Amino acid sequence: MTMNSKGARIMLYVLMLSMTALSGAQAVERPKVTRDQIKEVVTKVMQVKHIPGLSIAISMPDGKVIEESYGLANVEYKQPVEKDSIFAIGSISKTFTAIGIMILQEEGKLSVNDRITKYFPQYPGWNDITLRHLLQHTSGIKDVTNVEPFKSNQGKDWTPQAVIAAIAREPLDFEPGQKAQYSNSGCIILGLVIEKITGISYGDFLTAKITKPLGMAHTALGSKSAIIPKRVSGYAYAGNLTNAEYASLALPYASGGILSTPSDMIKLVKVFRGEALLSKKSIGEMFALTHLNNGTRYESSDPGLKITFGYGLDSIVLKEGIIPAKTGGISGFNSFFAYFPESQTMVAVTANLNNSLQELLIIVDALFGLAQK
Repeated sequence: MTMNSKGARIMLYVLMLSMTALSGAQAVERPKVTRDQIKEVVTKVMQVKHIPGLSIAISMPDGKVIEESYGLANVEYKQPVEKDSIFAIGSISKTFTAIGIMILQEEGKLSVNDRITKYFPQYPGWNDITLRHLLQHTSGIKDVTNVEPFKSNQGKDWTPQAVIAAIAREPLDFEPGQKAQYSNSGCIILGLVIEKITGISYGDFLTAKITKPLGMAHTALGSKSAIIPKRVSGYAYAGNLTNAEYASLALPYASGGILSTPSDMIKLVKVFRGEALLSKKSIGEMFALTHLNNGTRYESSDPGLKITFGYGLDSIVLKEGIIPAKTGGISGFNSFFAYFPESQTMVAVTANLNNSLQELLIIVDALFGLAQK
């Protein structure tokens, strides 16, 4: 559902180079990306890093969409990746959950300032934690991936109710709002809040309120047991290519259990432009910087790098503004998207290989930023 801290630092550093270069250029020129450029960059990276299959989609400022797919969705059957091949997108699921919360806030059914105990009074230890804390990773609730028995049993289809009941028994890592620390637990709780308010399952809500209105025909809450046409197989590489370890999609749930395609994900550009689902005011709130209890703005401490959390987003802080983005990783898969507000361009890319996130960022950098700029 997430990556280790070293991998995150490498990824975010590469990402920052990409975003900085693009941000500096986009005010005077629109990004120019051709299919030939994409093919050259992607095929080189895939060959060097042994990535079996990859799909990329770009929504350009003029409304033009570029969709390209490479390699194999299933190596054993030599099944090619196509634009409607369905990948596990991991933590990009959090962006969909955050959009769902904002939809319900606009409908007057909740507020991000609501305390968790408004919906789950059986967990009084969370009385000082708000939905905003969950959205911005400032709750102090332990990450499910660090709590037993889930840490050692990520292949089991745990229910979200069982997950939060167990996590609620754990002490907080810090007082709510004191720090920011990535946690997959927050969006699992938010998914259950959505269910409690709407009276329908998170998966049905996702379809009715987000994917269907946006025309995302290949995006849904995933299941390992369901028969899903065009589902991509996940792989690992350590000297030779192997099938990735089994990982449940029920455990990450609203935090990391969604399946999608890059072609579907770039349709979020309509949301981010304030053209669909949410008002520009709500989008501004999603994109806003995270502030801690002492009034300071949260930013990562890596040298030359400034990252903050939006609602369900990993935002890059530049002098010119914010670049909303999100990464995703789950066994056998990595994914990434970025939205560039000035040029209103969006890119999404997925790969069916463990620990391939850095390579996805290298591709984005080569196509958009060219770090030497």
